[in-house]
Amino acid sequence: MLLAGLIFSGMVALIKILGSRFPSFEIVFFRSVVQLAVLSIVFWRVGFSSLKSERPFLQGARALLAVVLINCNFYAFTQLPLADVTAIGFSRNLFLVVLAVFVLGETLNLNRLLATFIGFFGILIIVRPGAGLFESAAAIALVGSCLGAVMMTLIRKLTATDSNIVMMVYPSLAIVIVMFIPATMVWVTPTMPEFGLLILMSCMGICGQWCMIQAYRRGEATVVSPASYVRLVFATIFGFFLFAELPDTFTVVGALIIVGSNLFLIVKEGSVRKTKPGDRVPGDVT
Repeated sequence: MLLAGLIFSGMVALIKILGSRFPSFEIVFFRSVVQLAVLSIVFWRVGFSSLKSERPFLQGARALLAVVLINCNFYAFTQLPLADVTAIGFSRNLFLVVLAVFVLGETLNLNRLLATFIGFFGILIIVRPGAGLFESAAAIALVGSCLGAVMMTLIRKLTATDSNIVMMVYPSLAIVIVMFIPATMVWVTPTMPEFGLLILMSCMGICGQWCMIQAYRRGEATVVSPASYVRLVFATIFGFFLFAELPDTFTVVGALIIVGSNLFLIVKEGSVRKTKPGDRVPGDVT
């Protein structure tokens, strides 16, 4: 999850750069087309039978949810500072805690509860509700965070039966189908350098998504999710060096609290393994 955080932060920095010229619909569509193209190489090697899902209805629901979720997130990242959108996005972990307990039947011990709420307290320090941050784009980002909690819950359920390939292809296919017409209506033809950035952004999305899925395959959602808070640190760094988004005192203090909550969870839970080394996780792909 830490690696996914670094990759995704780099990806959204590219989204923000590209968003100054391309509509978010086009960026979303392009990313999914590239992901399907890359995954087709995997299909050719392992066989198209690997696309079969053991839970097609649930997988289909997740795919449609992904269409709305990715549009919310991409639009927000093109309109707001990286650290602000990342901070708003982490509110999904509070929704996830509830869903993980009541839907997945996971145990919410004191360590996990403290790590989640301490991290969210750090987010509140950065966001400072009432300070003028919550404009329309921020509201869309908040909707995306709610949908993200549902998505993470579905990922956790589906990784018990479906492979990473299946988990990645169906959302991409749904996005390509749904977004084809909207993307063509606002299409802006990229130059060769811009085309390269679009390809890089898409490939980073593939790698980050695989890392995230694997994280939820290997660990319980209430343990893995707080580790994603480190994305805020990465987003702040990218925002500063690429867009001159200088973090203020509140951002620095909030980031330190978030990192502290992650270190607390790592120390308390790091020695607990749900599977032994070498064990094959259900639905995994070599």
